[in-house]
Amino acid sequence: MNWVSAVTLPVRVGLAVAESAVGVAESAVATTRMALAAGASGSLDAITLANPRSGPLQLLGQLAELTSDDRALGHALRPGGPLDRLLEPGGAVDRLTSKGGTLDRLLEPGGPLERILADDGPLTRVLAEDGALDRLLAEGGLLDRLTAVDGPIERLTAKDGPVELLTKEGGVIEALTRENGVIDNALAKGGLVETLLGEEGAIQRLTARNGPLDQLVTVAESLSSLAPNLERMSVSVEILQDTVDVLAAAVNPLGELVGKLPSRWVKSRGAVEPKTGEVRGALQGPAVGR
Repeated sequence: MNWVSAVTLPVRVGLAVAESAVGVAESAVATTRMALAAGASGSLDAITLANPRSGPLQLLGQLAELTSDDRALGHALRPGGPLDRLLEPGGAVDRLTSKGGTLDRLLEPGGPLERILADDGPLTRVLAEDGALDRLLAEGGLLDRLTAVDGPIERLTAKDGPVELLTKEGGVIEALTRENGVIDNALAKGGLVETLLGEEGAIQRLTARNGPLDQLVTVAESLSSLAPNLERMSVSVEILQDTVDVLAAAVNPLGELVGKLPSRWVKSRGAVEPKTGEVRGALQGPAVGR
């Protein structure tokens, strides 16, 4: 429930500081009472008062030192300081604890906290046997693998490892963030970012009406419309192939028939005209009366 702790952190800090302030005040009151009681009984002499180790003056000195402006407690307790801002009307503590405030919404019936803590809620599933936490902390689990010798974390943080290369002097991060570095140059006037995103920049031209992207979409639509035509053409090609097969089957018997004719017929009737190159009566029958 880290997020609940984060939400209530200002309240807890304010209460802790207030408790410290009350403790200091109690010490001061106790010291004053001791001094008054000792003075009334006559048992407190000048030497006891001035004792630098165990006398009331020593306690008062410690109190003054703790609440001085250059110490954390004094800084927190000063007028307009962190404690004042936390506890002022309408401040962080007031907003958290007011009716209908953050704490009220967290703790209301059916609210986030109740849903988290409910049976079969997120927290129950995380903490269940063989749940996420068990798998994370199991032997050989994710945490073991991350923190193993020569594991990911060790490799990342090793000398000359990725983290050192990124963060060392003159490394990648310094090269990116230094003055006149990659980021400065990219963000400079006329730089890469302005070239890409500026008016009439590359991205604007790319996405403009009738620009390259529009033309690509048009080409894609044209290509998609070609698909049915290609399918129809493939059907036509198949039909043509079948026709060629039928013609080939019809021509083969003719070739066999020509092969069965007497060779003298083929030679005499198949003479080629010298001028025209035409075949004379190769397939004509014998002349009548011969």
